[in-house]
Amino acid sequence: MNVVALLISVALNGLLIGAIGRLLLPGRDPMGLLATMGVGIAASLGGGLLAYAIAGEDAWALGLGLSLAMAMAFVMLVRSAKGGRDERPPGLGPPA
Repeated sequence: MNVVALLISVALNGLLIGAIGRLLLPGRDPMGLLATMGVGIAASLGGGLLAYAIAGEDAWALGLGLSLAMAMAFVMLVRSAKGGRDERPPGLGPPA
């Protein structure tokens, strides 16, 4: 695999993991496409390395789960750092 194909696949994987991590959390996120990609790349790298350390080479499912969990944690960190509000969909707010 050449370097360009590797970089494209890493970017697309990061975008996918970051987007899923954002979708799993309710509310608006104060970040754009590149920030989503960066969160996803960092989460994929961290989750994959942690899964490899725990279960070895055959840990793709664990790596995917850890990557999504880390993406959600990174999105929450970005929200708190940028001052994003927690806007919940109707019906999921605190009781009146």
